[in-house]
Amino acid sequence: MGRKMFRTLMVALCLLALAAVNASAATSRSAVGTWKLDVSKSSYGNMPAPKFEKLVVTTDKPGAVKWILTGASADGKTYVSMYDGPIDGNDRPFGDSTAGNNIAYTRTASGLEWVVKNKSGAVIETGSSQLSADGNTLTLKGTTQGSDGKANFVSVFERVQ
Repeated sequence: MGRKMFRTLMVALCLLALAAVNASAATSRSAVGTWKLDVSKSSYGNMPAPKFEKLVVTTDKPGAVKWILTGASADGKTYVSMYDGPIDGNDRPFGDSTAGNNIAYTRTASGLEWVVKNKSGAVIETGSSQLSADGNTLTLKGTTQGSDGKANFVSVFERVQ
């Protein structure tokens, strides 16, 4: 009986160690690279889908992220948004400084989460990101508040380099 219990305990410990290694590997994956929006796999609720978006992530560390997003809206107007700063849950300016928006990032086991507030402090977007197991698909999910009300979105980016 003691041998069977020991064997069971050893198998359980091996499985736990394997799970810990996999969890460590999952959190050490990086989104650094260039990503292109796959509009056909994305959805935007009652918002018009962008014609194009390219996301370039140059830093993806446990405590910091740096990215620049360029795109074209459904009506063809181009835009640029960027962030370069800590992941600490504190509000930081980002994007077009004249808009006065702030973003706060936190890191979870599955990826990044964020909250965007306008200059008056009202929450206008919440979201999360998840990197696929193979590291080639980055999915951003969230809810945004605009003049047409709330809308849920899913933006699926494919790694291009």
